[in-house]
Amino acid sequence: MTTLQQAREVAELILDMTKALEFTQKKENEEAEITVYALAMDEREPLVYELADLREQMGEEEIASPEFAQVEKIVAEIIALDKGHLAIMEKMRSSVQASYKGVKQGQRITAGYNPLHGSEISDRINITH
Repeated sequence: MTTLQQAREVAELILDMTKALEFTQKKENEEAEITVYALAMDEREPLVYELADLREQMGEEEIASPEFAQVEKIVAEIIALDKGHLAIMEKMRSSVQASYKGVKQGQRITAGYNPLHGSEISDRINITH
């Protein structure tokens, strides 16, 4: 198998992995979707390095070939999908950040209206047994 064929197979594998990521963008699925995305990126990373190494091994003739243009087309499709996925991840991050701010604000309000345990002062002492 030539370096060019290997590069195409690796690029197609990366594309398949990237296409497999689907996001519902529903609040109840955010945590699971973020986990799946992170795992997919971890699994894909060695393949990206392998593809870069294969590119370095190619000669001028291979790079000028129509087969290499197909590999570049696949890589462009991966990049386009990644941009979309990153936009979705950014929306999720913003949503989580806003939720966290709401929780912290709620904690401050609750602490302001409800004294901490142990800081209450009794109005009278019960001396009956």
